[in-house]
Amino acid sequence: MSPLPYAEEFRRAAHDIRTPLAAVTQGVDALLHLGDETPEGALHLFDIVRRNVVLMGEVLATSLERGRSLSANPVEVDLGGLARDVADLIQPVLSARRQTVDVVVTGRAARVVGDYGGLARVLLNLLDNASKYGPIGDELRIRVRRRDSFTVVSVHDHGPGIPRGERHAIFRAFYRTAAARGSGVAGTGLGLSVVREVVEGHRGSVGVSCARHETRVWFSIPSVNGVSAS
Repeated sequence: MSPLPYAEEFRRAAHDIRTPLAAVTQGVDALLHLGDETPEGALHLFDIVRRNVVLMGEVLATSLERGRSLSANPVEVDLGGLARDVADLIQPVLSARRQTVDVVVTGRAARVVGDYGGLARVLLNLLDNASKYGPIGDELRIRVRRRDSFTVVSVHDHGPGIPRGERHAIFRAFYRTAAARGSGVAGTGLGLSVVREVVEGHRGSVGVSCARHETRVWFSIPSVNGVSAS
């Protein structure tokens, strides 16, 4: 077998662990400079560090399973709860940029059947992108809602936006917009391609829109009691 598929997936795994690794680094730094912080605050930081280490292990453990089908290990996932969990996991990264994130769940319960780890990678990559390209002090938002037989999750930031002509291309592996390349922000162009792969593996779709100085990247997948996930 050609080694290239393995090398490709290891590149993707390396990309996916950068954000939790950064959260671990920021969390440890915060633990070392707690000052008069309460024991409860220290325990919360330690829990964030521990969960990010676990997440990195899960990403690496599945790094050779690229393209596995949804039926390999499907579970029922509350996307609203997952969004809150991912936001909490990378809170140290957001805090370092003085950013906040608001998770808004509207309407009926946003539950889907899918790969929990894969969906966590999707939300992690989207929120990481929003943080990186949003300004210092940005107010980020994750919105989760049911629409017909699908659940739609969107991540909003107030960065420079994406030109209309590049909005489809950003989901290709290694593609970076001209603005991203000139921004000085490090990147590989892999994050959104991972998002597209995982979402399409759940029989869903992805997209991006920009309006009124806000960028919205979204994905939509079948809900429980909606389109069958079998």
